Amino acid sequence: MKKTLLILVALFLGAGLFAQECTELFISEYVEGSGNNKAIEIYNPTTSPIDLAAYNLARYSNGSPQPYPVALSGTIEARSTFVVVLEKLDPSGTGLEIPVDPALQAKADLFLCPVYNVNKMMYFNGNDAVTLEKVTGEIIDIFAIIGPPDTDNGWTNFTDTTITWNNGGTPEDYTIENYGVGPLFWLSWTKDHTLIRKYDVSEGVVDNPSPAFVVDMQWDSIPENTFDSLGFHNCNCSTLSIDENQLVVNVDVFPNPVLNNSFTVEASEPIMSIEMFDLSGRISKRIAVSSNTYSKKITLDTKMTGLLFVTVKFETGKTQIRKILFK
Repeated sequence: MKKTLLILVALFLGAGLFAQECTELFISEYVEGSGNNKAIEIYNPTTSPIDLAAYNLARYSNGSPQPYPVALSGTIEARSTFVVVLEKLDPSGTGLEIPVDPALQAKADLFLCPVYNVNKMMYFNGNDAVTLEKVTGEIIDIFAIIGPPDTDNGWTNFTDTTITWNNGGTPEDYTIENYGVGPLFWLSWTKDHTLIRKYDVSEGVVDNPSPAFVVDMQWDSIPENTFDSLGFHNCNCSTLSIDENQLVVNVDVFPNPVLNNSFTVEASEPIMSIEMFDLSGRISKRIAVSSNTYSKKITLDTKMTGLLFVTVKFETGKTQIRKILFK
């Protein structure tokens, strides 16, 4: 009886902690793709629909403290997402007017900012801060960091490191400071990538990151022009709802860490394909899976070491991402 009581108390307190955190919208995905493929996904962790007319998105360009806000509209359902996409839809558009990829268009709940000189919010390029704000000006989530230091190409996941790079054929030392990437654009996580909020993040960042924005504290970075994960978000807030939890695809990758270059992916839904990619977003392996497969053992012929990501795509169109460590 005492044991049962303790379990009930623990569950009650745990639910209370989740309830405190899962009470406000936050940014769940950031798409900085090629051309005009720009999108922001917003997640509603609460149990009620929310009217987006009370919210703005804002862009703080190139370290500037001056925002470019845009009003939102529509309703975001409970435990659901809302995808905002740059409005470039003319199939004949060229240059700066090239249309958004049809696969990204299909994910949109709202298109915004068709004309750059009218509203610049959706024209972020990896080195701009993006915020989700109330129309009253209250910031409820910050992606990146508002204000200086300015960065040429965005932010990475390491700092205070000097490397030598080939600058037009001439070796040149460059020091990365405060996770800001200068001319070394290929090191940036926030440029030419899709970023997904980690599962254990249950509320937005309301204070400007200090002393710096460390991307991998709250975000996983996957390859450019990856749109599959838009339209749904896995978050620990969903554990408050039994019905919602039943909709989540259970995925297990084991053993983890991998010791002999072999591991197994198991899921509660049929798997369509499996992709592996490294921290830079480079895909290292694509594995096609036959229909109606729930378990797939993978043995790699190339020795792998370090942290990789495994993207599991399902026949239903859903996608799950898991980290895996090779030793």
